[in-house]
Amino acid sequence: MKTVEVFKMYNRKVIETHPKIVYPPLFERALKNLYIEFIVKTDEDIEEKVLFSPLYVPVSREIDKELEEFISNNEKFFDSLKEHIIASLYYYSAIIEENSYYVCDKNSIMIARFIHKGDEKFEIKFYSHLEEELVSSYNDKIYIGRNYIDLNNFYRKHLGLKEFINSLEEQNEKIQERAKKKIRYYEEYKKQYLDEVNYLVNETKNDALERIELFNEATVKDVPDKKLSEIVTNLNYIQNLFIELKDFILEFENKLRLGSETNFVKYLTKFNKDLHVDIRYLRKLICLLNSRITKILD
Repeated sequence: MKTVEVFKMYNRKVIETHPKIVYPPLFERALKNLYIEFIVKTDEDIEEKVLFSPLYVPVSREIDKELEEFISNNEKFFDSLKEHIIASLYYYSAIIEENSYYVCDKNSIMIARFIHKGDEKFEIKFYSHLEEELVSSYNDKIYIGRNYIDLNNFYRKHLGLKEFINSLEEQNEKIQERAKKKIRYYEEYKKQYLDEVNYLVNETKNDALERIELFNEATVKDVPDKKLSEIVTNLNYIQNLFIELKDFILEFENKLRLGSETNFVKYLTKFNKDLHVDIRYLRKLICLLNSRITKILD
């Protein structure tokens, strides 16, 4: 089921699975300036990305009459979709906090790109761009992170960590495959760097998945008092794994730049950005849980 087909299931309806939140100003600004992008099929049966403004005006191209009419008749659905996205960032990410510079910039906007993952589930990649250069220089957008949503079920077990941990393997597979095509002197980097990335990703994923299986809670408020310290310990352990992986990816990135392997560096830069956001989210969780511990001690 493709993105537009999922959206059409909500014809003249709204998404109601997410909590209603009174957002702080930073998140309000993100919601107000959120553009959405998804794939449509043209008359030539070619898949093409279409970008819509916060008022659901197509930015990049004209759209067919049927889709235009659907969007025009379903602005309340798209409003609820954007609220679902921002609520998910509030609960299960640190993308907004990590990229507050772009969110606060009066000249910048956020773009949410939908990638359908089956049923009503999506991976969403987020970008920032200068609004005035959106049409003329769209490829200059800045990648700021990814998140995952399920329109049918907002809350995610294990404090929403499982999706990020599992995504490490997918990102590693892309890096390993692209390295073969993009790195000129591939063999020079394979053993010392690419094989080590493969090892660290697998170690991080397996160890982190083992740790999160010790708690099933979906939100910080669901965690029982008696489990707070144990979960903080496990989150700190997972954070250290991510930091070790991030530091090695940065070392590899710098090595490639010194070797003028610029065609491949951008893929590592994106991966490193995801790791930065994931670490920031882990710190966010640790801070919230420690706050609860402090209240108990008081």
